[in-house]
Amino acid sequence: MAATLMALAACSGPGSSTSDAVQIGLLANLTGGAAASFGKPFERGFQLALTEATDKLQESDISVEVLTEDSKSEVPSAVTGYNKLRQKNVPLVVNDSQSPLGQAVAPLANDDKITLLSGAGSKLENQNGYAFRFTDLATPTASIGGYLADKGAKRIGVVVASDNPSFATLATSTEAGLNDKFASRQEVSSQDSDFSAVLANLRRDQVDAVVLSVLPAQAGNLILQMNQSGGFDNVMLVGTVAISGETYTVAKDAAQGFEFPQVWAPGGSAGSPFEKKYTEEYGEVPTAYGALGYQVGWITVAAIIEAAQNQAIDGTTVRDALPGASTSDLVREHGILDLELTQDGTAVSRGVMATFAPGGTMVIAGSAG
Repeated sequence: MAATLMALAACSGPGSSTSDAVQIGLLANLTGGAAASFGKPFERGFQLALTEATDKLQESDISVEVLTEDSKSEVPSAVTGYNKLRQKNVPLVVNDSQSPLGQAVAPLANDDKITLLSGAGSKLENQNGYAFRFTDLATPTASIGGYLADKGAKRIGVVVASDNPSFATLATSTEAGLNDKFASRQEVSSQDSDFSAVLANLRRDQVDAVVLSVLPAQAGNLILQMNQSGGFDNVMLVGTVAISGETYTVAKDAAQGFEFPQVWAPGGSAGSPFEKKYTEEYGEVPTAYGALGYQVGWITVAAIIEAAQNQAIDGTTVRDALPGASTSDLVREHGILDLELTQDGTAVSRGVMATFAPGGTMVIAGSAG
């Protein structure tokens, strides 16, 4: 469960490590529905960054031990995992994704004065300022409106899994970037798989573009059903930052031409060394969540080094260090994303537009900004 990397005797106290190494928590979706798209890629990128940061930590006489708990893509397991990490007095818990998980843990972390760094897409309760989000859904998502307008789209529809707060937020952010409101809004459940009625409504509303704000596999299923039912040959399809390789796994070549915003995608010059290292280590091309894990790993290292300057590494010193760490020289040198964490717990990241290359690899399609 634990990956020991380097060395410092951290000061004891509420929210601080009592071992020779600084113990931090990784609350990861290693099993369940969010594992393939979010949890596993994030964990791999995160661990890769910490391994590469060994020399930097040693220079500051710091060691880090990562304690991993599987949140199993479910709120009860996430709360249980957080409580186990809390009992270890970790100063920081990193949670890879899913708004419901982050929303359940954030109040606990604020009460315990443990810094939470979460991939939640929706706002977190943050009374004491200990909850941070590292995903910026609004900036790259709102840019979709201008992107579609530049391509000549005038009547834009949306299919949204409205029972998931992240996808509802993504749809709202997309609409905020449009010149007008959605010409057609079709709400589905994240459990739905038959979209015949939805597609009939989209055809009725004569849309020339459709935003798919749904789970990755659902997006692939929608693309397949659009192809099979007909009437969408001249309709542009775009996704959200939640799209993953699962979309291509389901839709295969039918996903060619489908574009979507991502915080990062392979193919950019800045990511080349990271792509090579990740592929060599794990035998697959990294996704946006692998890149996020890597970036968050370096931000974590920078924050711990900064907190150590105050002679105590605890939830409060890590909380205070995170915003500055996200744009520090160390992160700018080794990171691969334009990602800033703000003092109020939100993130700012412009992102890129991506698409699927033959075989399903995500590649840059153009700037989202």
